[in-house]
Amino acid sequence: MAHGTSRGGFTLVELMITAVISAVILGAVVSSFVGGIRLLKATFATAEMSLRARDLRDRLLFHAAPTHNGTVWAGLLSGTNSADVLEANATKILMHCAAMKNNAGTMANQTIQLIFKDSGTAKCSFFSEDRYDERWPHRWLHPGGLNLLADCSATAPLVWARNADNTEDHSRFYIRLTGRTDVAGLSVEHNERIVVPVFGRQQITRTDGKGGLDK
Repeated sequence: MAHGTSRGGFTLVELMITAVISAVILGAVVSSFVGGIRLLKATFATAEMSLRARDLRDRLLFHAAPTHNGTVWAGLLSGTNSADVLEANATKILMHCAAMKNNAGTMANQTIQLIFKDSGTAKCSFFSEDRYDERWPHRWLHPGGLNLLADCSATAPLVWARNADNTEDHSRFYIRLTGRTDVAGLSVEHNERIVVPVFGRQQITRTDGKGGLDK
């Protein structure tokens, strides 16, 4: 008497169902992985932009020009002026101060003249007219080549402080930084306001509970 052999296996329908389930799971894993990579890149970009903004702030306030010719050049915190500091409709900073010579410990006269290079573009940055004949890199005020003045064409990056009655307070001014870049399809942005008190001018403390600084 002949007996039929039994064959174990999957039917075509079962294989198709398994393939669909596997594709869905694999797609979810890949999507999560790609999303994680994009988020990681955006996080690194945010951190770098914050560090570059701090670097620019420190250079503007303390060293508007790199050390050269044996002289340590000062920044905006040491600058003063008998006339308005912000010129040309608040598109230029003009200040005078003293720098320190390394070799003799004597003082040197310094003029800080900062304008905007490539204004209205993603490459907009501060450019120093001071000591330009010596050809030191203007990228000193454009750390990392990042776009830290993204809104320069729409929002004034230089503004005077305001008194309680909304008049201009020429004892200090603000530099507005708006860093913006796209990383892996994600928009990364960093906003910061640098407060620059004008040396030699009285800083009036406000009594409206705003800590002395207007909005």
